Amino acid sequence: MNRLAAIIKEARLKAKLTEKQLAKKCGLSEAYIIQIESGKKVINEKAAENILNKLGKKLESVYDQIEAKETPVKAKEIKEEKKEAYTPIEPTHQWADALANIIKKFPIYDIANNKVVGFKDLPVIDKKIEGFHWEKLMFLQVDNDEMEALRIKRNDIITISLTKEIHNGSVYLIEVNKKRILRQLRREQNNRVVLSTGVKGENPVITDLNKVEVIGKCVKVEFRF
Repeated sequence: MNRLAAIIKEARLKAKLTEKQLAKKCGLSEAYIIQIESGKKVINEKAAENILNKLGKKLESVYDQIEAKETPVKAKEIKEEKKEAYTPIEPTHQWADALANIIKKFPIYDIANNKVVGFKDLPVIDKKIEGFHWEKLMFLQVDNDEMEALRIKRNDIITISLTKEIHNGSVYLIEVNKKRILRQLRREQNNRVVLSTGVKGENPVITDLNKVEVIGKCVKVEFRF
């Protein structure tokens, strides 16, 4: 485990948070936090800053802490080493192709107007991202607080797995009357479907399934604080 990973874990434990709770605060997966703390995944500065901010620490002070723990070397003990000539290696097209197969840039669309509002760089392993085929995923930015009761708020980023299959109680991206919206779905008899925002006491919309185009299921929410 590297020092930065150890400090993140120490801060999490001090805050009395589980990996799952910290992941939720940061909009990350529990597995990602576990991999970082175990040293299996190298964390970049932006991700580290995000996690440390949620734990009440600043990245700069953490770097100062790491440097303070390093054993100081006296100037007189430093010996000038003989510099060896080297030939810089230029990246080849094969390298670029290999990296392109690992990291892919995905657009983030605004739900309301379908315009690109940002991008996500995500690792693709065996053509999958967190168990889902990358070609069956889309990323959307929420444009309102209609689903706040289900902890989905404006500007949150949601991951949609493209599917037509309905699992009762799950949140779906659907199109109704040429408008894309998020709703919790429950399929009923006689080819009817209930559309809900999750608000207690609401009067959910009940309509014919053929009037609703199911685009995909919400499989992840990245909270924006």
